[in-house]
Amino acid sequence: MPDTDSEQIAVQLTICPYGDMNLVLETPAINATYLVSSHLLCSASPVFRASLGPHSQFREAAELQSSHKLYQMPIGEDLGFDPTAMAVVLCVLHGRASYIPDTIDFENLLEIAIICDYYDCAAAMNPWDKTWMQPLQKLSTESGYEDWLFLAWVFENQEVFEQMTKTFARNGVKTKDGEFGVVVRGEVKRMHTHLPECITRTRPKPQIGSIYAHISWYHR
Repeated sequence: MPDTDSEQIAVQLTICPYGDMNLVLETPAINATYLVSSHLLCSASPVFRASLGPHSQFREAAELQSSHKLYQMPIGEDLGFDPTAMAVVLCVLHGRASYIPDTIDFENLLEIAIICDYYDCAAAMNPWDKTWMQPLQKLSTESGYEDWLFLAWVFENQEVFEQMTKTFARNGVKTKDGEFGVVVRGEVKRMHTHLPECITRTRPKPQIGSIYAHISWYHR
């Protein structure tokens, strides 16, 4: 729960005017409510389909089907989703093109990728993901942008993914606290915790070593 001593802003966004449910995302600073269509969410995301679909055995599906008012589905605060990134993802899934930004900075695109990875809906971002990535792709070779590996994995940018895995194979390390990073000029640049599991689960040693030869087995 958010700190009750701090001021929390309540935001209500109508993603789908004829939606049948609200997604509720709460952070310490914002309580965001999104009016959405469960049918469109289920069509785009197998994760939503599993929890809300007509054949789902989960409690959420039963409550949605039996509710006589807008069903409220909370998004776990522990997931750490960014409310603005969530709004962008939902607008894409609902075809609200006029509300979708033409450009997104690297940090916000990373937040979008985290959400898409969790809900397994990256394919539904096409062609917006390519539009967003294109002007940022030149940053993939610069220090401080090691998380391009995660972006390339989620949005299936094969060119950058191959380039980044080579870099990770040469300079990737596992820190003492179990996190991963890349050594740049003698300094460890920590990478995002949402690294592709196919890389982290196969290299538990402090020095990552060469993984590029194996990556084709895992890349989607």
